[in-house]
Amino acid sequence: MRAGLFISLLLTVSLSSFCQQPPTPVDSLTVLPHPRNLLVFPFVVRSLETDWGFGGISARFFKAGKRDTATRTSDVNLLALYTLRKQLIIVLSSTIFFPKEERIARFQASYSYYPDRFWGLSNHSSRQAEEPFTQKQFFINPQFLQRVHRKLYIGLTYEFQHTAPVLYQQGGIFDKEDIVGRFGGNTSGIGPILSWDTRNNAYSPDRGVFAEMQYVWFDQHIGSDFNLRIFNLDFRKFFHLSDRSVLALQGIAGLTSGNTPFRKLEELGGSDIMRGYYQGRYTDKCLTAYQAEYRRMLFWRIGIVAFASTGEVSPNLSSFRLDGFHYAYGGGARFVLSKEEKLNLRVDYGLAKHSSGFYVQLREAF
Repeated sequence: MRAGLFISLLLTVSLSSFCQQPPTPVDSLTVLPHPRNLLVFPFVVRSLETDWGFGGISARFFKAGKRDTATRTSDVNLLALYTLRKQLIIVLSSTIFFPKEERIARFQASYSYYPDRFWGLSNHSSRQAEEPFTQKQFFINPQFLQRVHRKLYIGLTYEFQHTAPVLYQQGGIFDKEDIVGRFGGNTSGIGPILSWDTRNNAYSPDRGVFAEMQYVWFDQHIGSDFNLRIFNLDFRKFFHLSDRSVLALQGIAGLTSGNTPFRKLEELGGSDIMRGYYQGRYTDKCLTAYQAEYRRMLFWRIGIVAFASTGEVSPNLSSFRLDGFHYAYGGGARFVLSKEEKLNLRVDYGLAKHSSGFYVQLREAF
């Protein structure tokens, strides 16, 4: 599902006392007496991927162990969005930290009807190759992790995605490049997770490391119409520079092999990494990308950030080239919704070659 949704925000916030103090308005604010720990707001957005859009978010925050203050805060989120490009997106997601963080459960489910854009498979696809298309899809991804030593977790992930046939102009990129998955179908995959997580906060850490590897095996024996393998690596490091400033670093890699439908390919761009590029502007079987972000609180609940990123895609590992990296950079502002949980509303502006974009979302990019 496309993640680069939120740009140019007009919102009204209804925020309960999960901050454990009277909350502060963003535009206008109504404090809800019940239930506690609930964040609800409607929004109007505009982005590279969506044009103008209208929707709402509801998020519930809680502690799985009420007396266990060391356990990070769990959440359940529901988002719905409709745009002037006639896109409809509904997402339900959750991360639950069990008492003493012995176990972690993650869940995401989404439905989308999504008019989109495609430039073909290449790290050097032309801007003029842009082709519109539309596709419906349903996605579900439960994950479960068990702690085995200190902050080391092993777990299991399952992914299921159903895509309808792509609606596109006959004779274009989808036909010329014989794009796998253009007629729709199911992908069903299962695999292991290995995770090391020493971050001191789930939403906006200023110390620690997060390193995670996932390998997902998709096969007809578990209900998949496509046989493929996906390996993902995500490494993040956070440096506490002062009481008001943090340096955050991230590197990611994605490798796919087999009969991979294009909705399972690696995509460069979006709201979380390579901000400024349309998500999927460059698409192929393999991806590597890196980013750095400097975060600083200024006063009250206001902060600023500066970020830079680089990345490229390729059909295989041997095709990566040092001169093939794309670059993006930008800056943004932060508004602290919850000082206790370090939950921020982020507003970013990213610049890339021949494109730029605003992004407004809950939580940091990484």
